[in-house]
Amino acid sequence: MPKVRRETVAEQGLNILRSKILEGELLPGDPVTEDAMAKAIGVSRPTVREVLRMLISEGLLTRHPTTRILQVTTLAPAEISDIYEARRLLELAGLDAARGAPPEAFANLEATLSEMAAAVEAGDLYALVGADGRCHSETVALTHNKYLTDLHRNLMSKINLNLALVESADPSDHAELLKSHREYVGLIMNGDIDEAKRQLIERLGTAEQEVLRVFDAEGRVVAARRSLKPGEHFS
Repeated sequence: MPKVRRETVAEQGLNILRSKILEGELLPGDPVTEDAMAKAIGVSRPTVREVLRMLISEGLLTRHPTTRILQVTTLAPAEISDIYEARRLLELAGLDAARGAPPEAFANLEATLSEMAAAVEAGDLYALVGADGRCHSETVALTHNKYLTDLHRNLMSKINLNLALVESADPSDHAELLKSHREYVGLIMNGDIDEAKRQLIERLGTAEQEVLRVFDAEGRVVAARRSLKPGEHFS
C-alpha cells in the first residue's frame, strides 16, 4: 500500500512564501529578511533560511549587487524578451515532437485543463497561473527531454514574477484563457500541429507585450499593477 507523503514544515513555508511572491503580495524589488518572513509564515529562522535558499535556486529571490540585501527578483525588459524567445523555441520543439504521437502521450497535457477549469471556477488566480504554466511545460515534456523540461519550468517561475504585475480586470478573462488553452490542446490531440503552432506563437507574442507594458522607456516599472483590457490575458 503506498504511503501518504506529508509536506515538511520547510515545504509548507516554501509554498506560502512562493505564493506571496507569485500572487503579487511581494513585488519585484521588495526586500525579504529572515526575521520578517519567519513572523509572516510562522516558522523558525533556520526553516526560513532553508526556504529562502530554495527560492534563490528557483530564481524568485536574488541579492542586490550593491547592498547584498535579499529581494524579490526584478527582471529587466530585455530579460523578459529573452525568456519569451526561449519559451518559443522550447514549446515549438514540444509541438514538433507531438507529430504522430499516440493519444495517451497527451494525458498530462490534457490534465492541466482540468486544473485550469478548477482554478477558474474557484476564482484562484495563483492556481490558474500555475496550471497555465504547467500546460506549457507539458508541451515541452512531449520532447521526452528532462533537461529541456526543467529549463522551461525554471523560465516559467521567473516570468511569473512579472505576471504578478498584470492583474486581470474581469473573471471572464480567465474563462477566455481557459477556452484558448482548450482549443490549443484540442489542436494537438487532433494532430493539427501547424495550427497549434500558429495559435501558440500568437498567444506568446500577446503575453510578452502585456508584461512589457508595465515598464517605461527606461525599463522602470510604471505601475505596481496594470489591469488587463477586456479580452486580453496573460499566456
